[in-house]
Amino acid sequence: MPQSNGLQRNDFRYELKVPYQRAQFTEFESWLQRAGLHPVKQYADRLIHSVYLDTAELDDYQDNVSGISKRGKLRIRWYNDATDNMVLELKNKRGKLANKLIITLDNPGGDLPFDRATADRLLRSNERSMAVARQCSLYPSLHVQYERAYYEVAPGIRMTIDRNIRYQSMYPIRSSRTTTSPVDVVIEFKYPTNRSKKAAELLAGMPGRVFRHSKYVIGVDTVCAL
Repeated sequence: MPQSNGLQRNDFRYELKVPYQRAQFTEFESWLQRAGLHPVKQYADRLIHSVYLDTAELDDYQDNVSGISKRGKLRIRWYNDATDNMVLELKNKRGKLANKLIITLDNPGGDLPFDRATADRLLRSNERSMAVARQCSLYPSLHVQYERAYYEVAPGIRMTIDRNIRYQSMYPIRSSRTTTSPVDVVIEFKYPTNRSKKAAELLAGMPGRVFRHSKYVIGVDTVCAL
């Protein structure tokens, strides 16, 4: 992933998501053993926080609900309690392919982007993110937090497991409480385009159904009063 002066960009890659309820996830774990797959831990687990930014009309949400092939999302993200180390992520989707542009934000005070004024100030802390802020009027719409575990199932084929997903409404009314997601676990496989054939071989017979699953859409549907 090339990076320079607080800017990172990755190439388009496949991102396949499979949501599970608890019993289904137990079946998935059994399938891994039967398939002879032994995921290797890559990193320590992390608590991920994402605050999604959207227009007053929730245009990004509407695009995702509509299933538009070329769509995007904006979010401010930080890990664990490191609120002084936030980034702006611009996620772009092209069908099952996705990439991210990541911009480091200056936030030495560790302020939380739960209101429009703070989010706008964070965007304007970096010249590149300032350009995003100028494009449209953005509001913090949803706070998502979850625990993520990182694995590799084969060279170049990564797997993440997200648990304890919780949502907090930011817009149109900010709520002080979080709500548990209706989905217990989300498995995601990520790999470059040149590993698609190998990934298809490894994942053949996997229980569950791969389909378009967005934490942002699920979260807005769950806690935001539209």
